[in-house]
Amino acid sequence: MAQRLSHLLNCVRTAVTTNMNQHVYFNILDDQVLPFSQHLHDEYALVTPIFQDDNSTVHRAGRICDWFDEHSHTPLHLYWPAKSPDLNPIESLWDILEQRAKFRNQNPRNLVYWRDQILSESYLQNLVDSLPNRIQAVIKY
Repeated sequence: MAQRLSHLLNCVRTAVTTNMNQHVYFNILDDQVLPFSQHLHDEYALVTPIFQDDNSTVHRAGRICDWFDEHSHTPLHLYWPAKSPDLNPIESLWDILEQRAKFRNQNPRNLVYWRDQILSESYLQNLVDSLPNRIQAVIKY
């Protein structure tokens, strides 16, 4: 569990401190997602870990599609509908960032400041833990 959260936090830290583009996303896949997927496979005997993203332009760049083709054994790439906030945890993250930003009296110094002031490990863990309930809600719908 701690390693899962550590990988999630590393991905969020990279995304928050950098302008996202296909090169940054490629590095996240290579440096974080692939090793973590391999860890899940080795540690928990998962046949094929599943990775989810959405239809962002960055996620659909040719280089990224090629990466998933080359690494189709680990992880399995789950195509996710764009703008599905009921299931996509990043939507909740953006919502909380927006809500907390509105209640701040000072201007942010930079994105790292926002990350350090607003995001906590417990919030991110709760976001991860909420996925089964989100899935059940969509199934019932």
